[in-house]
Amino acid sequence: MENEVKPTWKLAWGLWWRMFLISLGISVIIGLIMSLIGIALIPSLIPW
Repeated sequence: MENEVKPTWKLAWGLWWRMFLISLGISVIIGLIMSLIGIALIPSLIPW
């Protein structure tokens, strides 16, 4: 019984970490793009 459960948990843990890291990377990339767009737009929004 233990031999069947361990690889399953190891696989699930590996998949969870992979999904977490990929989503974290995508979030960082989107955040960088949004902040660059924001930095580019701020001077045009300030009326001075």
